Amino acid sequence: MKSENPKSTLIRGAFWTVGTRWAIKLVGFINTVIMARLILPSDYGVVAMATLLVGLIQAFTDIGAETAIMRMKSPSTDDIDSAWTLRLIQSMVVGMLMMGIAPLAALYFNEPRVQKVIWVIAVLMAINGTTNIGLTLAQKKFNFSLFFRVNVYSKIVSVAATLISGYILRDYRALVIGIGSGYLTSVALSYIMHPYRPRWNTKKIKEIWNITKWLMVTSIGTFLLRRSDEILAARIAGTAEYGSYHVGADLGKLPVSELGPAMMRAFLPILSSLQEDTKRVNAAVLKTLSAVNVLTMPIGFGVAAIALPLTTLVLGEKWTNAAPFVAIFAIISTIQFIASPLITLLILNGYTKIQSTAIWIEFALFIVAAYFLFSYFDLIGLAIARLLASLLSTGLMLYFSQKYCFMSIRKMLFSILRPMVGAIIMGAGVYYYIQNIYDFKYIIIPLVIISSAIFYIFWCLITWLIIGKPEGLESTVLDSYKLKFK
Repeated sequence: MKSENPKSTLIRGAFWTVGTRWAIKLVGFINTVIMARLILPSDYGVVAMATLLVGLIQAFTDIGAETAIMRMKSPSTDDIDSAWTLRLIQSMVVGMLMMGIAPLAALYFNEPRVQKVIWVIAVLMAINGTTNIGLTLAQKKFNFSLFFRVNVYSKIVSVAATLISGYILRDYRALVIGIGSGYLTSVALSYIMHPYRPRWNTKKIKEIWNITKWLMVTSIGTFLLRRSDEILAARIAGTAEYGSYHVGADLGKLPVSELGPAMMRAFLPILSSLQEDTKRVNAAVLKTLSAVNVLTMPIGFGVAAIALPLTTLVLGEKWTNAAPFVAIFAIISTIQFIASPLITLLILNGYTKIQSTAIWIEFALFIVAAYFLFSYFDLIGLAIARLLASLLSTGLMLYFSQKYCFMSIRKMLFSILRPMVGAIIMGAGVYYYIQNIYDFKYIIIPLVIISSAIFYIFWCLITWLIIGKPEGLESTVLDSYKLKFK
């Protein structure tokens, strides 16, 4: 059988994963809209505090076993089963640590309800460790649809359980029931939908550890960087304030954080298939860097521009305090995603230690910035500190990609700055008009968004032509058009 073109595989995989991921988020979005009217911000705060601890412990125990399998060209059964065993051990350790730390977490957050929530999630995390590693094997063979079908069905079950429980209980317990239903459904479907049956095996654990040890250090740094503001906010603020911060951040990050990673999920397996051809790998990275940022930047800056009416419309009037966080985190998520193709390139080439170093430098800047900004701007200061740290991280990824992977800094900057300038102009225009027509926002806003989108499309096309038609989203769309009508 003729081997498939990597470009077409990447495009098809990206479109499939994006479409399915957005189906998941659409269901979750409906769930948030309804539940925000059934329970209070403080209820969200309780569950968010518990899941914050879960993420912290996971970060300190994440071995990255599945990433090791993705990087191997032809993993043996011993490799696969050892990776599953390592992940299972990790999940059991996470569960036991959560059980032990739960009382201390309740004291730290000054919220006794957190303890029981953590105990329930601890059990769920241990069970989740048994998930079939066949889902990873499916992705390695470019069967991206299976992983996301499991997630779609699990999300539907989770949301249904949450809404039913929310209507009956009207408090944080509904969120916990929904989380549990999703975890259990995902584990069951992973075995129903994939034939692989993993077994306990420790033969290759040492080899996997040698591949992924720096990924664990990176995981710890990434979590502390991405969630340290919430760790501080949960301690300093009450459950209601923290609930507004947490939900506002989630709503702001939602479009880019789900669109971006979904597009990138197919990227590592594709690059792995080109691994021996450095020139082709770098060309693919540069093209992807341009294409994904052309798509994500207008979304991030657009969401920031309509943060207040969006928050009021989606969550209701009692959530207006979350609007500033929606705006800032929409921009943060956009900046954080910019260098994702470069991070994948560094991982592929084995520079996980370099990536880890960048994460810890970014974390250090966040701590320093948060120390000064919080005293002046309270919780907003924490968000601004995250934004500054994210900008530094992007700069470091550009530098390391040039130094270690021989990427052109000029071409990378062109790929990033061209859509960024257009997105900023577009977002500023949207914000200006909304500020002046606020009383008619729900009638006029769709028209403003459509006209801004048209402006952005023209901006991208014109600047693409001016700089010489580089590889990117525009060239990909044009190539697809030519193939269709050839």
